[in-house]
Amino acid sequence: MAREALRRFLESGLGAPGRALLAWRTRGLAEALLRTRGLEAPGRALARQLDDRVQRGPFAGLQYPRRRGDIVHAAKLLGAYESELHAAVSALVAREPRLVVNVGSGDGFYIAGLARALPLATVVAVDPDPLAQRACAETARMNGVGDRVSHLVRVDADGLGALLAAGTGPTLVLVDCEGFEDLLLDPARAPALSHADLLVETHDFAAPGVTARLTERFAATHHVARLEVVARDVTAYPELAPLPAEIGRGLLDEFRHHPQSWLVCTARAHP
Repeated sequence: MAREALRRFLESGLGAPGRALLAWRTRGLAEALLRTRGLEAPGRALARQLDDRVQRGPFAGLQYPRRRGDIVHAAKLLGAYESELHAAVSALVAREPRLVVNVGSGDGFYIAGLARALPLATVVAVDPDPLAQRACAETARMNGVGDRVSHLVRVDADGLGALLAAGTGPTLVLVDCEGFEDLLLDPARAPALSHADLLVETHDFAAPGVTARLTERFAATHHVARLEVVARDVTAYPELAPLPAEIGRGLLDEFRHHPQSWLVCTARAHP
């Protein structure tokens, strides 16, 4: 995946110009994939029909324009993207965190969505991709939450611990960083994680055994639930009815590696 490559290059010490070039090239490959599968034109037409606005799920109403390389834009607008997490996201929002940290924030889908849902929260977006950082800031701005979102290029376990310790009230950490979650989510280096709610996309294809390790790591301090990828039902999205079934399925495809899961870790106690 593009973010996996970006993370590797970030760790190797590339400066901002190098990261921007890499981001542009990987997004170009994503565009080529959409064209090859015949999804580019139908996806753009659907986005115009929906006025680039999310239709369903916890982020319904979010304004989310398409950026170069966004191969799951249609799924996001339809409210199908990561629909396995909808109930969990709503439950985590109901716990009213005052600090949200999203490591692997991309173009700002979760950043802006959570900032809209949590008007009292401070939100921190972390992503090494300069193009994603700009897109995330713009997504936040157009949804009226830009003043509550700050941006970091990177964070390690120590930095995450300091960031969480500086907050007041409940915290929520979302992590999607292609295997780096194994090193990042370390309560020994970041004790504040023991009291934070966590939503983690795990990547056993990149870090074998990481899902089991994180489950064990947080079992004593959190209620841990594991969610698996579920197949999409094209008929659940009437906007796709006019399209050939193959195109509809393609627009719902999230292009995931396997095995791949999510962990929802709800803290047993807040500070």
